Amino acid sequence: MQRKAHAVVVLPWSSNGVSAEHRRWLARSRLLRSTRGEVLLEALSALGVTSPPEALGALRLWGQTGQQPAGWVAAADPVCFEARLDHLVLHPLPALSEGEVAEIFAYLQKTLATPDSVEFVSVGALGYVRRDQPMATASASPEVAQGSSPEAFLPSGGEAGAHDRLQGEIQMCLYEADVNRRRVQHGMPPVNALWLWGGGFAEPPLKQSPAKPLPALFTGDPVFKGYWQSVQAPVADWPGDLGACLEVSPSGFVAVLPNEERADGAGAIDANLSVLRRMLQRGRLRRATVLFADGLRADRGRWDALRLWRRDTAVPKESGSG
Repeated sequence: MQRKAHAVVVLPWSSNGVSAEHRRWLARSRLLRSTRGEVLLEALSALGVTSPPEALGALRLWGQTGQQPAGWVAAADPVCFEARLDHLVLHPLPALSEGEVAEIFAYLQKTLATPDSVEFVSVGALGYVRRDQPMATASASPEVAQGSSPEAFLPSGGEAGAHDRLQGEIQMCLYEADVNRRRVQHGMPPVNALWLWGGGFAEPPLKQSPAKPLPALFTGDPVFKGYWQSVQAPVADWPGDLGACLEVSPSGFVAVLPNEERADGAGAIDANLSVLRRMLQRGRLRRATVLFADGLRADRGRWDALRLWRRDTAVPKESGSG
């Protein structure tokens, strides 16, 4: 089994932080540069899963609670729409505290919720909308859509009616919210909208399952956890290092490193790539796939070190290097 072991590692840093030594190592990988997409879908693609899941918002709630959500659910993330000269720009607000999120959703629940129609729920620092009837939602998470015009991701045509009406009501309520008065007073951007995305029904395992079993997952990311739980694949918290992942699951694994480790991005990239190099050199892995936050995917096989060509320019140089 170990000869077939494949590790997929999701790093929450840009490939700009790769050191010169590891740029040379990655230059002999199979490199693919793409526009930023949903990280879960990128990881599943690396595993050969050709039928990606839908309803990522509902799966995120599943991952947070450990329970399959009942009914239709969409992720509802607080954002700030910045008005430019002729268009809006979307800015996620990931630094909101659990208290602020709870206050926002309690206020919307009190003001807008209707029995058996729409419900606003927060779980930790994340929010959700439940409806008795499905509606179209944005086609991407705010992390993917950030810095762009929201119209490129929002539903249009006949499917947009329910979404636009609810979004308009939410924006009017948030304009009067106490939390926004405090944020503006402290020089912080207001929460002037909720980004509704990933709407749908969390499918039961038999309908959701991919064609082949998934390897063990190590992460605290709720979207990944929700999908793995939905297909009844093994899930565990991130143990702190890749070596521990392989010890638990020697036949291969997926590891999604937490965002909290962004502080020392360059050092963490170097440390984790060093671990993967050793695993490949010693035959403990057959293949390693590294997904960077800026859309670079590197697939490195055990025997790729024998390649005679190098493509140093395929991997960005370190910031500040010539």
